[in-house]
Amino acid sequence: MVITLSGVTGVGKSYFKKQIQEKLGIPAQTIVTTREKRDGEIDGIDKKFVNDEEFEDLKRKKEIIVTFEMLGYKYGYPRKEMESNKNSVVELHYPIIYQLKKEVKNTFSIYMIPKDIEIAKQNLKQRKLNPKIEKDRLKEIEEHVKNFKANKELREQFDYIFYNDYTENSVNKLIDILKNKCMKKVII
Repeated sequence: MVITLSGVTGVGKSYFKKQIQEKLGIPAQTIVTTREKRDGEIDGIDKKFVNDEEFEDLKRKKEIIVTFEMLGYKYGYPRKEMESNKNSVVELHYPIIYQLKKEVKNTFSIYMIPKDIEIAKQNLKQRKLNPKIEKDRLKEIEEHVKNFKANKELREQFDYIFYNDYTENSVNKLIDILKNKCMKKVII
């Protein structure tokens, strides 16, 4: 089963992905991207960083699926991992949920929303992004929350809507949700 974590920038998708790995032993998939590596990211662990030509070659060979573009960069998921019967966890840009549900049947999709949008914004600012990118992403946070709340069809694509209050209680709650909702159905 593929557990997908979607939500606005700064809601804690990467943090929760690591918690799922540590507390449940579920490995994370490594998304392929043309985005430049950020400080502290490890190629092949955090993401697989490729150039445009390499990305298109992987796409042409159908080695990556559920591909999309965001902020001028390309992203895609390795076909073998997405179609595997083993448990895995991925971060997923929320509009891609429609494509994912068509291409990958064995999923448990979670949309994460911040209880306090200002904390999400502060988390984004700590990334020390290019000022233009930061400005765009800050604007994007509010637009995503507004769109998600207004779009019933989008909300219905997710199996669970999770509110992050940025406490240890949120971590425990998400872990319990995964134990109770999907761990019985999946191979570890």
